[in-house]
This record gives sequence, structure tokens and C-alpha cells, in this order.
Amino acid sequence: MKPTISHLELSLAEACAAITERIVPLEQECIPLTEALARVCAASTFADRPSPSCDQSARDGFALALQPLCADQAFAAFQVSGEIAAGCTTQKSLAPGQAFRIMTGAAVPTSTARVVPFEVCQEKDGKVLVPLAELARKQRHIRRQGCEVQTGQLLAAARTRLLPDHLLLLAENGCQALAVQRRPRVAVVCTGTELAQTGEPLLPGRKVSGNGTLLAALLETQHCTCVCCLTVEDNAERITALIEQIIERDQPDLLISTGGMGPGKFDLTEQVFARLGGVSVYNRLRVRPGRSTLFGLLDKVPFFGLPGPPPAVRLLFHELVAPAIVRLHGEEYSGGMLKKALLDDPAPLSQVDCTVLKGAVARVDEEGRLRVRLADRLEPINAIVHLNGEEGEVVSVRLIGPLA
Repeated sequence: MKPTISHLELSLAEACAAITERIVPLEQECIPLTEALARVCAASTFADRPSPSCDQSARDGFALALQPLCADQAFAAFQVSGEIAAGCTTQKSLAPGQAFRIMTGAAVPTSTARVVPFEVCQEKDGKVLVPLAELARKQRHIRRQGCEVQTGQLLAAARTRLLPDHLLLLAENGCQALAVQRRPRVAVVCTGTELAQTGEPLLPGRKVSGNGTLLAALLETQHCTCVCCLTVEDNAERITALIEQIIERDQPDLLISTGGMGPGKFDLTEQVFARLGGVSVYNRLRVRPGRSTLFGLLDKVPFFGLPGPPPAVRLLFHELVAPAIVRLHGEEYSGGMLKKALLDDPAPLSQVDCTVLKGAVARVDEEGRLRVRLADRLEPINAIVHLNGEEGEVVSVRLIGPLA
């Protein structure tokens, strides 16, 4: 007979708050900038140099002195005195009446009034003729020192997930290595005597286990490392031994199990969790699917006991596990960012005493309104609808992917 386990029941919002309160961000590590894409910046980084580092030409053309050599009613003439290529480190200077050919990105000489593009000039007999109308323009084609980034300007804030644009700014600032939050290591255990691995003979009464593949993919989208993904039969001793082995060998930062949650004789997850000395935060939720689900700590390792059906695993991962991963990364959890959307068709409710989660497809209609419809069984979802029995045409949705 299964041992009696007290119920610790929470609402979905209470569960999310309880989870994030108990998750401690992972320690920092220093990695090369070339490996920092999508990692979370551990500390704010500021520019220690301006960009551009000097006044630069924004066009291929002529750098002109303040005063021309001579002028008539249509053109001003300048003596061409040299050429400056991008990368030249010798500081040039323009005397009155002089011009230098200059390339895009090259440092402009001191006393440069403007750069005029080649295509509007005429070069003849060692001189360049520039239309007076061009000299009257406000556009000078010079990128001033620090016009893009000034010394001391914030390049990447702490707890920011680094994008390619961040890496560009950091690289231009001379950054070669960066402190980031360590990537979470997550272990997955799928329980169920009925589960067969892909490629195994599928005997009557058995089914292929898909939760491992599903969770590994979901963890990848959350920038985690899946350290192992194992399947075990419904046997308390074997499940206990396997989890002990995983914790000792793989040292995961988070552990997820699927299956074995419920009142049935072979639903053993809570029993194993208690046997391992786990401390439960909740083991029941006012949520469908997921009324029988568990979150707690196994010697400081966060543990999620999810139901077995893959649709439930997918929904509860986004609602419960993802916020925990956000905290492990050291990011601030925003609370989920539920949005309001127009529901295309009525959603029948079989439960009115809890939140019902439904996979859905969201889109923006011709009038710019967010709309959502319940997804078909085999259709990929990009949103989760939250139903509480009080909705009409407008429902709460969580976006989990690009809009259709």
C-alpha cells in the first residue's frame, strides 16, 4: 500500500511565486566573448573607450580645409595634397586651401571642415573642384569621436541575455572575455513501465517515450544543458537508485521527472521524493492539466515531478519550469507577461474550480488585434490559454513562440 502523503495545494500564481522564491541564481564563470551569445551577463559592462575612437570619414571622398585655394561663382578649388587610407595611424593636418583624398573610416586630418564624396567633385591638374552648393550643405560626412559610444557608457547591463549587437559593442570596446551566469545543467527522468525507447520492438501495452525528446528540446530553447535523459520502470527502488546516481554523477542544477504523479498504485514519484529526503513546496495545483504535480528541493536541487502525458508536460514546462530556469540564469522573472486576446471560438470548460490550460495558436488580425484559437491535437502551439470559467470573448494568454 502506498504511504499517505499530505496535500500541499497551491494556485498557479502561488506556485510560480513559491518556485522563484526558492531558486538561487547559479554562480558566474568567465568565458571568451566568442562563446557569449545568448548567455546572461553577470555584471554591467561599461565602455572604456569612445567609438569611433577619433573623427572619421563617413564617405570615400575629399577632406577639405576650412578655406579654399580659390573660388568662382560655381566651384571652390582645393589643392590635392595627399591621400589617407582607412587604418592610417599618422595624424594628418590640412593647411588652408588643401584637400586630401580620404577613404571611409579613415581618421580625418585636423582642421578638416568637411568630407565631400568623390562623385560630386571634379579632379583636374592636381586640384579638386567642389560645387559651392555642396559646401553649403549641413551634412559634413564626418563621424565624430564618441558619436556612437562614449567612454563610460553602458554596453551590457547585468542580467541581460546577450544578443549579437551586444557582442559587437563589446568586441569594438576591446572585450575578449566576459563574466556570465553559468548555464543550468538539467537532468530528466521519465518513469513508466509502459515506456519503450525509439527503435525498440513495440509490444502490446507499451508506447514510445517522447517526453525525453520533448524536454531536451524545450531545455535547449531555455539555454540549458541536458546532462542526461533516462527512462526507468515503475519501481520505487530503481527510481530511487537512479536519481541518487544522477545527483552524485551529473550534479544537476535542476531535476525533472515525468509520470508517476497521481493516486494510482504505480504512481511512485512522491514516495521516491520523500524517501530521498525531499522537501515539498507543493504536490497539488488548482490547474488542469497538472493537478497532480510536485515541486520541492532534493538537498537544494530543485525538483519538478510532472505528469506523464506529453501535452501536459509541454504546458507545465512553460508555466512552472521555465520561471525556475529564468531564476537559475540570474535573470529577473517578470511574472509571465500574460496578455489579453480575442478567442476565435468558445472554449468549453470541464472544470470550474481551477485554472484550465489549453495549447493555442495566436496571431495578429488585420486590425492589429491579438487573436487566439485552441490548437488541434497535432498542431504546434505558440501560446497557452488560461481559462477560469469567467471568460467571454477575451481570454488571458501566455505567448511562448513567434506569432502565426
